[in-house]
Amino acid sequence: SERVRTALIGPAGENRVRFACVVQDRSHFAGRTGMGAVMGAKNLKGIAALAPVGAGGRMEVADPTGVAAIQKWMGQNLNLVKGLHDLGTAGGILSLNGSGGLPVRNFRAGSWDRAEEYSGERMRDTILVKRDTCAACAVRCKRVVELETPYRVDRRYGGPEYESLSALGNLCGVSDLYALAKANELTAAYGLDSISTGAVIAFAMEAAERGLLGPDRAGGLDLSWGNAETMLALVEAIAFRRGLGDLLAEGVARAARELGPEAEAFALHVKGQEIPMHEPRVKHALGVGYAVSPTGADHMHNMHDTAYATRSRSWEHAQTWGSFGLQEIHGFAEEKMRLFYYHVNFRHAQDSMVMCHFLPYSPEQQAALVRAVTGWEDFDHWELLRVGERANTLSRLINLRQGFTAADDRLPARFFEELPASRTGKALDPEGFARAVRYYYELMGWDPETGVPTPATLERLGLAWAAERR
Repeated sequence: SERVRTALIGPAGENRVRFACVVQDRSHFAGRTGMGAVMGAKNLKGIAALAPVGAGGRMEVADPTGVAAIQKWMGQNLNLVKGLHDLGTAGGILSLNGSGGLPVRNFRAGSWDRAEEYSGERMRDTILVKRDTCAACAVRCKRVVELETPYRVDRRYGGPEYESLSALGNLCGVSDLYALAKANELTAAYGLDSISTGAVIAFAMEAAERGLLGPDRAGGLDLSWGNAETMLALVEAIAFRRGLGDLLAEGVARAARELGPEAEAFALHVKGQEIPMHEPRVKHALGVGYAVSPTGADHMHNMHDTAYATRSRSWEHAQTWGSFGLQEIHGFAEEKMRLFYYHVNFRHAQDSMVMCHFLPYSPEQQAALVRAVTGWEDFDHWELLRVGERANTLSRLINLRQGFTAADDRLPARFFEELPASRTGKALDPEGFARAVRYYYELMGWDPETGVPTPATLERLGLAWAAERR
């Protein structure tokens, strides 16, 4: 029925794979942080919602005309997102490869000569059968692919986005588009986060290359870089915790602890969450964002330095918060870190709104949308920013309660080394990075040494009650 919507876990969640996700209607995902494993631990297979018939199924809003005006603006400005409509996020494969920011073989290079073979352009011209969308979105950036041979790929599971192509592809040295489409289908069907899945497979391939994962532990699999059949076999093995998949289902941090100290050097994660497919040696503030993210390494509630290196729409929107110049993609200048503070907290606000980050609305337009929906007449973009800051700080308090400290706001050592095959990559400076983290704490109103929110900050954000529950 078109009136039914579902949020389900698959075998990965049932088997408590650490990075199992929650799948909405087969091709939409609450992808990171292992929420599928949480549902599995509670013996909760899924939730189904049935919409009422007729007007009773409509959400009432305070100002329908105001909502319609913002919808109309989006329809009149689709040129701002035409690239996303045409190629989806998979358009990032060639652009990042060209700049040297495509993570190849577990972040050991920034580009390679096979990116075109599975690019967004190649997918569009070969196996794409439809462009899909989230509810009522005019952008239609989601991919739908279909194959009968050499693998059968069911279009009901959508198609691979950039992160899936990159994690299961270049991170593992795999360039076979058909195999990547199949791997994407399997991660969707099994309920696996495709980023972490690709990351643990790349970790296993590097461990085998270094002699830390022998043939017996590999169960007969050839763990050479670029082996598409091994990559596909491991996706299934992880979901069902079979053989080597049982170890990899624990994620790179726990798997590395079992393999020994040498393996921890290339287990790339922050707070146990595997690194997304964006290179912090190309975008230095992004690296700070990985480190301080409350959910572990995350590329969404984060700042991509390259967005502020030109007079882009993102840069224009940044002037909402003050006068900011163009930013260098490397380094941690104070102005850049102030911009980082505004950007990250506004991303947390958008997440609280369940607002897609790809929609080109300005902060003022998004605040206007909140007013139109809720009727909160005095709600402006500054209050929306405070919503994000409040969510960010509350998340910090939860992490502190669970035992995380400032020592966990760090990056893997690999990112402080030079990046081969990259024209824009530059090793992060450890001292500059540490100063940037402390400065971010200060901007947030957290103790600059411990990262603990101060009583004054909690009072300002209406969170004084939360300090008592740490």
